[in-house]
Amino acid sequence: MLRLTDTERSWCYGSHPPDRAGAYEAAKATTLTALLRMNASISQLHSADEIQARILDFIFQVIPAERAAILLAGHDQNHFISSTYRSAGSLNGDGFPIDETVAVRVLRGGISDCQDKAICCPMTTFGTKVGVIYAAMAQSGVEWFTGSHLQLLESIGSATAVALEHARYVAWLEGENRRLNEFLYAEHGMIGDSERMKEVYRFISRVGPGERPVLILGPSGTGKELVAYAIHLNSPRSHTRFIPVNCGAFSESLLQSELFGYEKGAFTGAVARQKGLFEEADGCTIFLDEIGELPLNMQADLLRVIQEGEIKRLGGKAVIKVNVRIIAATNRNLREEVQKGRFREDLFYRLNVLPLEMPTLAERREDIPKLAAHFIRKYPHIRCAPYPEVLGISSEAHQLLAAYNWPGNVRELENTVEWAISMGTTPYILPEDLPKEIRQSMDSADPAESLYEREFAAFQKSLFERILRETRRNRAEAARRLGWHQNSFRRRCSELGLE
Repeated sequence: MLRLTDTERSWCYGSHPPDRAGAYEAAKATTLTALLRMNASISQLHSADEIQARILDFIFQVIPAERAAILLAGHDQNHFISSTYRSAGSLNGDGFPIDETVAVRVLRGGISDCQDKAICCPMTTFGTKVGVIYAAMAQSGVEWFTGSHLQLLESIGSATAVALEHARYVAWLEGENRRLNEFLYAEHGMIGDSERMKEVYRFISRVGPGERPVLILGPSGTGKELVAYAIHLNSPRSHTRFIPVNCGAFSESLLQSELFGYEKGAFTGAVARQKGLFEEADGCTIFLDEIGELPLNMQADLLRVIQEGEIKRLGGKAVIKVNVRIIAATNRNLREEVQKGRFREDLFYRLNVLPLEMPTLAERREDIPKLAAHFIRKYPHIRCAPYPEVLGISSEAHQLLAAYNWPGNVRELENTVEWAISMGTTPYILPEDLPKEIRQSMDSADPAESLYEREFAAFQKSLFERILRETRRNRAEAARRLGWHQNSFRRRCSELGLE
């Protein structure tokens, strides 16, 4: 038997004719059970679309509505940013007429609006106005929404607001995570996922967007120019030129004219004015490799470029403004060069604002297999017929690569793979295909030593090197982290040549 609420009685005996009746109301126990089931259901969803679809289905189960909609709001409370519609008994998502004036008023004021054939309830949580729920009856018929329907839809609106706001937060976190990962692992085009290389990638992502000079340090063959180019790619200048200059490849006079240009008649053969690379690189990135080879008199000119952003052509007096980002690299110890008077101290401190020490290949041995595979893919064309294409490296050859010290670093590894492809005759690189010095590095080991012992020693050396780097060469701390006694650890380091 249906019962009228006080509100319904006032509607019925007030403005509504007595022949109208309130629509069907479910029992309170049934409604409570349904609400609990709905909350449990939507709490497991993280997609706003899925949550809205589930809520609209639920509305038709507990409220005698013909159509329902969820309107989501953004920062502007005068407009809705999305709308999801549904008709009872159908997956039809076509829109239907909604009184937007009422919907906006409900959103702004946070108070429901109930009419004979339509209810609009706010979705609010913790002061955030998420949107509104709009439910409508068929225009024909003598039934209308009751006060119980209004209360039920308000409860649904509150639960929906919490679920949708949670979904928004999860989506924001996922977006932030993607953004931070993109920020952390910037575009670099390099091979390797060792901890040392991850440090390099983080450095690239942090300094790339800036404009300050960068100094890349490390032995030859470690990939300093690759890092310089990656910094350029992750900078606001990425759409402009990247201009590499090897300072050790020119004589002093030629390097000066190359970098700064010259005026007509500045020297014999200067028959016309010539722009230098700093002028050509205006707005771009210039990479000065082997900066330690730069003559002292030119170091003052470079300091002027960094501090004042200006140059003078050789034989000229006019000051020319340039806007370049300088990335420098060297395999020399510039601090020692400063102490010996071969490098200007003021220039060193100007360049050393953002320094990066590149790891040697011996410090990132775990990257050797990936690097070798990359070089095989790079040089398949150099294997001459009738010999088959190279598909990979045998396990015995891999052991030799892992045990070698690689004084020439990645460049030496690339040359080694190129040699092995050229000299080999089988689909897989074999030990005999490798250069003599790499084969001898294993031959010099104790012949009685087993393959397992050699492999284990190579792995152990790589592990110890990494832990010692992480502990800043603190052997006591390294031994503690590895669970070794200090004396045993020191002795094993000595056996592995890690003194």
